[in-house]
Amino acid sequence: MKIRSARSLFWLIATIVTVVLVVLFKYREYRCQNSFGVEFNARRKALQIPIIPPDWPVYHKGDGYTIWMQPKHAKGHGYKQVVYDGCELDAEQDNYYFSAKPDQDTVLEADQLYQNSHRKINSATFTFRQGEHVDTITRQKADSILAANKIDRDY
Repeated sequence: MKIRSARSLFWLIATIVTVVLVVLFKYREYRCQNSFGVEFNARRKALQIPIIPPDWPVYHKGDGYTIWMQPKHAKGHGYKQVVYDGCELDAEQDNYYFSAKPDQDTVLEADQLYQNSHRKINSATFTFRQGEHVDTITRQKADSILAANKIDRDY
C-alpha cells in the first residue's frame, strides 16, 4: 500500500511541477508582447524606425511576433511585423508599397535588427524589389526612393 501511495504522490508532484513550468514559460513569453505595439512608437521615432500608425489593426499575432497592416490597400507604408523573444525585442520589418493594388510588384522593405542578448549591435537593411529584380540599398537611397514617390517614411 505504501508503494502505491508513494507512486501516486510522485505523479502528483511531477504533474504539478510540469504545470507550473508551462505556466511560467507562457508568462515569460506573453507578458511583454503588448509592449512593442503603438506604445513603443516614441522609441521607434528616436531610432528613426517606422512607427505603427494608430489606426492600423493587428492583422495576426503568433508565438514571438505580431503583424500590423494598413486597413486598406494603398500606396505607402502598409505592413509591419515585430519579432520578440519574451520581453526582448528582436526585429522589425516594414514594407512600403508603390500602388494601391492588392498584388504589389514594387516593394521597399526595411528590416531593423535590435541589439539584445543574441546580437551585439542594432542594424538596418533596406531591400528594393521591382518584379523579379531585388537590390539591397542604403538608408539614403531608400529615403530618396520614398521621397521621389511622395511616400511618407513614418519616422
